Amino acid sequence: MNELERMNILRLSNAEANKITRDCMKSALVKLLNEKDLPRISVTEIVTAAGVSRTAFYRNYTSKEELLEDVIASVKELLSKVFLLWRSAETPGEKKAWMTRAFTEAGNNSVELGWLIDIGHPLLTDEQMDSIIGDEHPASAYMNTACISAIFSIIRRWIKGGKKEPPESMASLCCGIIAGIREGQA
Repeated sequence: MNELERMNILRLSNAEANKITRDCMKSALVKLLNEKDLPRISVTEIVTAAGVSRTAFYRNYTSKEELLEDVIASVKELLSKVFLLWRSAETPGEKKAWMTRAFTEAGNNSVELGWLIDIGHPLLTDEQMDSIIGDEHPASAYMNTACISAIFSIIRRWIKGGKKEPPESMASLCCGIIAGIREGQA
């Protein structure tokens, strides 16, 4: 192995280590948000819960608000990817499986999503919606926008209602609603 290859491996390892550090801090913040509001959480509490140093915190983030924005961006990106895969699914069974995954992920990230809902932040940005919809004929784009917006409204209500129904039931409900919306299009 030459020196350049060795340096690339070290760089990759550093990048992976930094990602692990950021992931630990994001998890710690979410855990702390289960216990109290962001203004009452200190950076010291975050780094202690994450098992990292304050230096590591400030090497990655300028504030706990920036860390929270990273958490939010990660959750939104995850949901956006799941819905992109849902859109590309071809059979009703595949669509239901991806819809179930969307509700499962929303449930797993309900603290972050609940916080977004509480402050009136959209669960999906316009850019994420555009990446899911893609470059389609306007009528199709509007139909898909309506369907995805309906799903996110249902996810919102489900989280605020305490996630009483299992993800599979919510997926079946949404798939039925979307089928009804699309049926009305004909």
